[in-house]
Amino acid sequence: MPLRFARQSHRFAPPANTRSLLAGLATATVLATAFTGLITPTVASAATTTDAGKVGLYGSQDPTYDGVYRQSLSLLALVASGQTPPAAAVSWLTGQQCADGSFESYRADVSVACTAPDSASFSGSDSNSTGIAVQALKALGKASEATAAVTWLGAHQNTDGGWAYYPDGVAGNDSDANSTALGLSAYLANGTTAPTNGGKSPQDALDALQVGCAGAVDERGAYTFFGSANDFATVQATLARAGGFLPVAATTGADDAPVLTCPPKAGAVKPKAAAKAKAGTVTVALAPLTGADYAAGYLVNRLAANADVIPDPFNPGSADIGSTANAVLAIVAAGHGSSQVQSTITALEPLVETYAHKAGADVPGALATLILTAEAAGADPTDFGGTNLLTRLSATVTTLAASPSPSASASVSHPAQPADPSPSVSPQLAATGAGTGTGISGLLAGSCLVVGTGLVLAVRRRSPARHGHGS
Repeated sequence: MPLRFARQSHRFAPPANTRSLLAGLATATVLATAFTGLITPTVASAATTTDAGKVGLYGSQDPTYDGVYRQSLSLLALVASGQTPPAAAVSWLTGQQCADGSFESYRADVSVACTAPDSASFSGSDSNSTGIAVQALKALGKASEATAAVTWLGAHQNTDGGWAYYPDGVAGNDSDANSTALGLSAYLANGTTAPTNGGKSPQDALDALQVGCAGAVDERGAYTFFGSANDFATVQATLARAGGFLPVAATTGADDAPVLTCPPKAGAVKPKAAAKAKAGTVTVALAPLTGADYAAGYLVNRLAANADVIPDPFNPGSADIGSTANAVLAIVAAGHGSSQVQSTITALEPLVETYAHKAGADVPGALATLILTAEAAGADPTDFGGTNLLTRLSATVTTLAASPSPSASASVSHPAQPADPSPSVSPQLAATGAGTGTGISGLLAGSCLVVGTGLVLAVRRRSPARHGHGS
């Protein structure tokens, strides 16, 4: 989804005004332990509802900010594991699609027409919900729905080839790595060539957001948010730049970690040769290598240097579990770091409860992310550290509760507003950035997106520094 925080707290430099701070509310940064202790999610005791409009939705948490995102992840996870999703769950997602093919984060009343994306009010259709939904729709065989959604994305592409969270074309509403990655992966999943705008493709937009020779040595290859290297931006962008989308098929890549040398050395290992190199870090030449190779190398080395996890920048000693799981997906898709993938799976297995169970309820997006990660790594999601992730995810699907007696209020199946005036926010969603975050928590709390892998913080980059290859 959207939102970004810099990878390290001391690097976080939010824009001066609130609109710039929150307008990126769509590039989903998985904040693995985000705002735990600052925001306590309120959840129902069971996944049942008297609202027919929520039947088939995964999770009892309020879907206001992440309904489509977590539903898409859940359906993708089931498909990846060879399961047939419940018809009600599929219908819930297709029922959320707007007439123009796009998706909003959640429509409480699907009889009400969707609104155009608006980065000033953080409302309307968004690129993140639409991008992830396309991947789920395609996996489910919903070809016409998926094509309608990518057509909408193409009509809302920025002139740099990328996408903003709420792509309304307003000056200054720049493309970000997460939203651009989700848009690109949507086209890749749909088997459709991504369009260009202003002569620029989504790949061009991502390359312009990658740390190159002008950046710090240990950040080269990473993708940026707010102009600084950002781990969640990197995991999502790497997947897309490698030509990948969800679900990621299990493959065994080279046991290497390409490193960008500046300037490129004559006679350095070429990309194709790197796949046959011995285990360990491989130095590669800049010229023919793609951004995905460098990004994968950055992630492999980042994991290896931090006990096989992506560290939480706001909680020293803790893991950003969402970014860690997504790093596995990215590395597998890019075809590198095979032994690191297995080491990271081992590190993730004991963290299931920390990541996927909050305030007495399982978080479907987190469970789905772990299932997708396990499948990509060739692990068993039915025995992931002793946990059957598939059983637990399936148990979160919402069913219709029996009503004790008919009433006028109970007959309204699609209330205009969520029943709970204080939307529950799971600290395990997909978003942009990582960590718990402090200092501006009051401002950010209202813009958190529950995406099942971290806390989505609505933040838009303002004129980020561009780090191109070799720049």
